Amino acid sequence: MAPSRIAIVSSEPAHWATISAKVSDCGLELIRFDSVEAASEQLAREKFEVAICEDEVRDGGFRELIQEMKRSGCWTPVIVLSKLDDWGSYLEGMAAGAFDYLAFPPYPQELERAIEAALMEARSHRRTAKAA
Repeated sequence: MAPSRIAIVSSEPAHWATISAKVSDCGLELIRFDSVEAASEQLAREKFEVAICEDEVRDGGFRELIQEMKRSGCWTPVIVLSKLDDWGSYLEGMAAGAFDYLAFPPYPQELERAIEAALMEARSHRRTAKAA
């Protein structure tokens, strides 16, 4: 079975390195996009189990990514990594449609837990869509 594909939207190479190092032992195929536009186009064409997006990248952020995915009919849980670690930002992110919202840099166990939960949700969603 092919590894689960995870889209990571990060315009900072150092952030990409941090994220990939934290999930490198999970057996996931990590694909980096440096813009919301590039990620949105690829997510609409190919299957990704989960997307991890920084709160802000060079052409937007997770809100724009979620909007583009909804517009294209793509359903992928989005985990947000934010430099803002406060309750208001968390609530705003969840209200915007994020699957989970973590402070950057995330603790490895916290990121792994969020990815595992998002993978379970994605697989459940796919089974439900096939049954309908």
